[in-house]
Amino acid sequence: MPFIVWPLIEVFLLPMNFFTFRIWETISVNKMLLMSGPFYPNMHMKMEEEGELAPNTPYAEKRVVEWYTDAYGYRNRDTKCDVLLIGDSNITGAKLSQEETLAEVLERQMGKDVYSFAPATMNRFLATDRFEKTPPELVIVSSIERRIPELPPVGGNGLNSKIRNISGNIINSSPALTWLAVTADRISKFGLYRKTLANIERSFGKKEYISYSNEFFIEGDTANRTFSEAEVQYVADVLEGYKLALEERGIKFLFLPIPNKENIYYQLLPSKKKPDFLPRLMAELRKRKVDAVDLQSNFEELYQTKQVSLYPADDAHWNHVAVEVAADLVKARLQGDVPGKEKDGSFFVKYSD
Repeated sequence: MPFIVWPLIEVFLLPMNFFTFRIWETISVNKMLLMSGPFYPNMHMKMEEEGELAPNTPYAEKRVVEWYTDAYGYRNRDTKCDVLLIGDSNITGAKLSQEETLAEVLERQMGKDVYSFAPATMNRFLATDRFEKTPPELVIVSSIERRIPELPPVGGNGLNSKIRNISGNIINSSPALTWLAVTADRISKFGLYRKTLANIERSFGKKEYISYSNEFFIEGDTANRTFSEAEVQYVADVLEGYKLALEERGIKFLFLPIPNKENIYYQLLPSKKKPDFLPRLMAELRKRKVDAVDLQSNFEELYQTKQVSLYPADDAHWNHVAVEVAADLVKARLQGDVPGKEKDGSFFVKYSD
């Protein structure tokens, strides 16, 4: 009986974030994979968060952040879209407040409506009806370095994306269906159980982090492994496929790889090995005339020569300073007084060395 009653108490009597350490876990979709987005729709929440690598420990750095999600369950204040950002949790903005996310920073800089479609994939975008009806002018695909080799090729998970598009449209069509889906998902989370289990594991010495010099990492030295030439070529093939798929729709493409924390802070790791995956990938993309923004060299200069912190000590995601740098570089990559704006007001990304 308690196992039946307690989840109902969590959902109907306690605050939504009572057992969570950040908004991501609070409003992320757990089991209802047929919902249109990764988060509960039409949410507004503000809370004090901790980093993902050392929550509920003395090493956690607390920070107040604010979130908004749109009607589709993505982290946006509205659904307008001139520029679309496809990416992972960095694009969503883990441990960042809404106005600090890359979408909102770019929007202020570019004077265009920028939509955060994250976490999501290119295939999810290609299968989503609303973007076919009103396509963006420019799509920026971003990924954290460690997940770039896992980017799916066009069509790689197309069926799942199409099914989710259909089911998501059905659920979104009715406030009652949306409420039922969100309520069922919240019940499935078992917040008290998960938090208790994490506390028990932590008390027995399980660490959620790798620590060097008071900085916390998700992979440590293994993040900076050497990639084969075949692996680099495969990734370049996938990204070139993205460009071609978008060109068929009359949409411009830009790739924005985000360096691992281990990449920029490599001198803090035991091996002190500087990774070369992103420079090699960027060189191959230049050969293929696939537009991309080089964050690694710029991040390196800021951190190594000016000691600018680009990642929270207790988290693997970039911070608001890194987001501002990335936005400046994206803006510089696009031409015109308003970046990439031609006489007709559309974006134009021109390849250059």
